[in-house]
Amino acid sequence: MAKRGRPVKGVELLDELEVSHVARQRLTLILQTLAGVLTVQEACTVLGINHSRFHQLRQQFLAQAAGLLEPPPAGRPHPLPSTDQLEVQRLRQQIVELKLDLKAIQVREELALIMPHLLQKKRPGSAGKKTTRPAGRNVTPNDSTGSAKC
Repeated sequence: MAKRGRPVKGVELLDELEVSHVARQRLTLILQTLAGVLTVQEACTVLGINHSRFHQLRQQFLAQAAGLLEPPPAGRPHPLPSTDQLEVQRLRQQIVELKLDLKAIQVREELALIMPHLLQKKRPGSAGKKTTRPAGRNVTPNDSTGSAKC
């Protein structure tokens, strides 16, 4: 019985890719080792690398290939907001901030009307009680007799 359909190209499909020679050679050898055409040792000899590096390349290739084959999320993608929508969102945020500022100003005004003494600035001289010393006497901490110094 004859096979129907297109002939299988296999690794020859890589010749159609626009990649560097090194990338094409690595990909070809990785696919051939996965198909069982080459051993890992033969692929390492051709590439001039050791076993651990080859396994690392193969693992990296398989992980990225599997990631590309993941199904996309179901449903329509979320549309990107237009510049007008972004502007409206920014203006709404600004309105919220301005309302908050207005409320703070109103609270300060009410406090000023109800408790004006809180807003009065203290005079520099009225910060605390001043103690007055008797005139003509200079008392120092070391002089406990209270006698006048000359």
